[in-house]
Amino acid sequence: MIGISIYAGLDYSKKELLEYMNRANDLGVRTMFTSAHIPEVKENFLEDFKSILEESSKLGFTSIVDISKNYYEKIDIKNYKIDFLRFDYGFTFEEMAKIIKENSFGASINATTLTEEEVNEFIKHGVDMSKVNACHNFYPRRDTGISEELFIEKNKFIKKYGMNTLAFIPSQNKKRGPVYEGLPTLEKHRYLKAIVSAQHLMKLDTDFIIIGDQMASDEELKALSSLKKDVTTLPIILSDGLGNIELELLKATHTNRMDPGEFVIRSQESRLIKNGDIIQKNTIKRDKYAVTIDNILYNRYEGELQILKKDLHEDNRVNVVGDASEGALLIDNLAPGERFNFYI
Repeated sequence: MIGISIYAGLDYSKKELLEYMNRANDLGVRTMFTSAHIPEVKENFLEDFKSILEESSKLGFTSIVDISKNYYEKIDIKNYKIDFLRFDYGFTFEEMAKIIKENSFGASINATTLTEEEVNEFIKHGVDMSKVNACHNFYPRRDTGISEELFIEKNKFIKKYGMNTLAFIPSQNKKRGPVYEGLPTLEKHRYLKAIVSAQHLMKLDTDFIIIGDQMASDEELKALSSLKKDVTTLPIILSDGLGNIELELLKATHTNRMDPGEFVIRSQESRLIKNGDIIQKNTIKRDKYAVTIDNILYNRYEGELQILKKDLHEDNRVNVVGDASEGALLIDNLAPGERFNFYI
């Protein structure tokens, strides 16, 4: 499930934030993360924060609210539709357990630093673990995001207790201050397209994927809302002058053959669904992550669509139709039998 982050008291006015929430909701986003634990907020924070919670309730978002003990005591949480509180500084495990048991909302605990002892503390205090999820940190400073290996290790541990996991991806539209370097959980996602980092987290068994930055573009939101768990969507930059037959193949959904080549991903369907002749054009050197379609000179292979996993020389029988290098992280992990399509 894809979500947005809303931060009161920072770079955007209350009006801008509420408009963004409504725009995201219209584009299919149903989850919201917000925080009452940011040191740099302005004086209007509390008023704007309450308005955000009211709008979230109105729109029916699944809401995750990061809150410190100080702000918990200032806000009557029961006045708002809140699904999960992410307890930050100031709470003991006994206090958190008491709050969860006395209210309808669940708890979101820190996935990145979670230990066996902390889970046992919750269980000891009688918390229903079905009301608990685990939310990873995001890392505003460049080079400080965690590794994929640590993320996998933590998610495996969390899933053992039946908890859902949450993690963050950056927007490449507008970054959140005060550092403005993106808010990813994994460092390797910091400069990737949102559509790529989100799918990577899906493949790593993440249940909720939140855009950490505060103002994703409509294009990012549309792309993320279009994702399907059973199809990998690869961003592509098309070559100039493509014909209708090639374009139709690029708009189709494909399956990586169960016996793909060592150096290429091969579409199982493309030769069968090709509807016309592929004229020879753009038979240039094939760079790694280029998308190609075999032309009429390749006889029985005409219409074969491939994605390259290494550089290959030019071949007058093979048209280069696009560049999918922005999806390299996904291409490198595309398994035999896995379905894929292109986001143009």
